[in-house]
Amino acid sequence: MVNIEGDLHMTSGEGEGSYAKYSRRQTIVIDETKPVIEKAIIEVYKAILPKTMVIADLGCSAGPNTMFFMSNVINIIADHCSKLDEHDPIELQFFLNDLPGNDFNQLFRSLEKIKTSTTMYHKGDSLPSYYISGLPKSYYSRLFPRQSVHLFHSSYCLHWRSQVRLLI
Repeated sequence: MVNIEGDLHMTSGEGEGSYAKYSRRQTIVIDETKPVIEKAIIEVYKAILPKTMVIADLGCSAGPNTMFFMSNVINIIADHCSKLDEHDPIELQFFLNDLPGNDFNQLFRSLEKIKTSTTMYHKGDSLPSYYISGLPKSYYSRLFPRQSVHLFHSSYCLHWRSQVRLLI
């Protein structure tokens, strides 16, 4: 019998057969859905004007797509706040969720890429502070306290669901 939380995970690292090497399709989907993500982020921000916006990436795996998603969020928030001339800068808290067998070390070694891509995009403009935490646990169980996350993101992990939840 397979222990889903312990046994199921993507091939780690950046070598042959790794998720990082074979995740181009997911990158395309993240890029194509960027307008939807941007609209959701701005609507949440306008509705509650949080001092800290909490974002969870469910099924983040260990490849470049999580970095791409987080860079997009940081850029969207920075652009929006600069248009509003915000004096009280927002902070971003990212929770990266995947099964415990995920290569979180590889994921955290890649974090410098976010700093590089967002700094290049904004060319010296101030960026929101951001904090990143790993959450090694199955999303089949509860991950967060009630009403503690402003935005959930999942790119290509819901196909692992064994059932579709009925909406009433």
